[in-house]
Amino acid sequence: MLKTKRISHPAFSGSRRDETIAFYRDLLGMEVVLLQGNLDVPEEDHFFFHVGEDNFIAYFLPKPGVDTKLPPARSGSGWMDHLALDVEPGAIEAWCARLGDAGVEFEGPIDRGYERSVYFKDPNGVTIELLSWLTPLPEGLPQAVVIRAAQVFRELRGADYIEDRDVQDAVRGLR
Repeated sequence: MLKTKRISHPAFSGSRRDETIAFYRDLLGMEVVLLQGNLDVPEEDHFFFHVGEDNFIAYFLPKPGVDTKLPPARSGSGWMDHLALDVEPGAIEAWCARLGDAGVEFEGPIDRGYERSVYFKDPNGVTIELLSWLTPLPEGLPQAVVIRAAQVFRELRGADYIEDRDVQDAVRGLR
């Protein structure tokens, strides 16, 4: 049976080149590991921002001096709602301070049961979520395995949502 391995990268198109590069590289600390012309649209460059481990965000942005009139991204049905990025456990408050210092409006932190999140827009209107698990996962224990086990504990409790105690029980059971 053929199976998918992971998300290689979401690919976005934007019109705000300099702001987008500064946002992902300087504010979020992502290295630009690829910068080449877009093979399909000669007026654009193709960027790969390294999120961490083997995860990337691709962005198609206009070449310097080219003006595109793309509308800002929209959330909702039929559109991508948001891009979620894991950050180090306990780092949400530091990220909120960094966003605030940079003048980026954000919502949060918001408790999501087993994680805390903060939401904001990139320069092209794409909603970004930074999330941090409340219970750090042991090295070598994949998130999918923990979520699957936590789901079982949630169902046993008859709860509507996974909570941190379900993650803790899952981690203990998987060790």
